[in-house]
Amino acid sequence: MARVLMVTSRLPWPPTEGHQLRSWHLLRALSRKHRVTLLSCLRPEDVETASGELPAAVTRLAFHHLRQDRISTAMQLASSVGGRLPFVVHRYGGAELRAKVAELAREADLVHFDMLPLMACADQVPTGIPVVYNAHNVEHVLLRARGDNESRPLHRAFLRSQIDRLNRFEADASRRADLVLACSEQDRVQLVDLGARAAITVPNGVDLDGNQPGKENEDGSLVFVGQMGWFPNRDGAEWFLSDVLPRVLARKPGLRFTLVGKAQGLQVPANVAANVDVTGFVDDLRPLVQRASVYVVPLRMGSGTRLKVLEAMAFGKAIVTTSIGSEGIDLEDGVHAEFADDAQGFADRILALLNDPTHRAALGREARRLAEARYGWDAIGDAMLPYYDRLLAA
Repeated sequence: MARVLMVTSRLPWPPTEGHQLRSWHLLRALSRKHRVTLLSCLRPEDVETASGELPAAVTRLAFHHLRQDRISTAMQLASSVGGRLPFVVHRYGGAELRAKVAELAREADLVHFDMLPLMACADQVPTGIPVVYNAHNVEHVLLRARGDNESRPLHRAFLRSQIDRLNRFEADASRRADLVLACSEQDRVQLVDLGARAAITVPNGVDLDGNQPGKENEDGSLVFVGQMGWFPNRDGAEWFLSDVLPRVLARKPGLRFTLVGKAQGLQVPANVAANVDVTGFVDDLRPLVQRASVYVVPLRMGSGTRLKVLEAMAFGKAIVTTSIGSEGIDLEDGVHAEFADDAQGFADRILALLNDPTHRAALGREARRLAEARYGWDAIGDAMLPYYDRLLAA
C-alpha cells in the first residue's frame, strides 16, 4: 500500500460539478489500494464540508485557502498580461500552496495533480517521485474556441492573448508528468502531440447505482443540465435558447424546457421565456431529469468526455446531442442517441422523438446498456490502477 498525494483545485465531495465528479471517483479508486492524502484548494463554500467527517477514501486532509477576491484577481490578471504564465495558473502558483505541496510530497510515493493549473506546483515534487497529471480537457484548444466565439472586443483580445501562454504551459505540464490521464482518445492524441511521454485514456464514468431510469411517466418536456459558469455550457445553452428552441416551439407551443444548474446571469430570450424553467442549483437533479422526455446536449465546443451525457445514459434518457457533445463516448447515431449539429437538424431530431415514444424508449434502453457495459466508475478504476502500480514499482 503506497502513499499517494492527490492535489485538487477544490474539495471533491460532495461532487456537484463535472470536474468534482471525476476527481472524486478517481480518488475513490486510488483509495482501494493506497493511502491517500488529499490537498485541496478550499473555496469559501467548502469550508463547512472540510470541517466535517472525512470520507473513508481520504486518510489525511490538508487544504489551502483559495483567494478569490477582486484584489487578488486583479493582481493575477496583471501578472498574466505582463508575464509568461497564463491567467488560470496564477491562482494556483502562489508560494503558500507550493510550500504545502513540497512538504507533503516529501512524504509521498506518488503525486497526482488533478487539473492543469496545479501543475504549476509540480516542480516542488522531489526527484524520483512520479507525477501523474489528470487532464480534464485540452485547455488551450478550449480557450481558442472560447476566444473565437467571444463577441466583446476587449474580452476576445484578452482571451486570444492567453492562448500561446496556455499552450506552452500545457505542453510543459504534459512533458513534466510521468503519466497523463486523458478523458478521451481525441484528448490523448492531442496531449501526446504536445509532448506527453506517457498518456492513457481514462474516460469519465457515471454512478450507475445512483442514476437509474425513472419509474414515473415522462411529461413531454426537454431538459439540459449544466452550470453556466463553464463557457461551453453557456454557449450551448444560449445557442439552444436563441436558435433551436424557437423552431421546436413553432410546432409544439406548449412544450416546457428545464435548464438545471447555476444560471450565473444567463438571459433567457423574451420570445421563449414563458416556456423555460431555470432552476439554478438543485440538491437532487434526478426527478427533473427522469420526468423529461428528451435530454438535450447542445454543446458546440469543449474537450474531454461529457459527464452530463453519461448521466443521461444512466438515466435511460433519449438524448439529442451535437457531435462535439458526444465526443469521447461511443454513442452510435440512431441507436444510443440522435445527433445534429445545426439548429434546424437539432430541432427536427427533438420533434421526431417527441412524436415517437417507441423509438424514444429504445434509445433510452440502449444508452443505459452502453453505460452499464463501458462507463461504470468501478470498471474505469480497475483499468486505471495498474498504471499507477507500474509507476510505483519503477
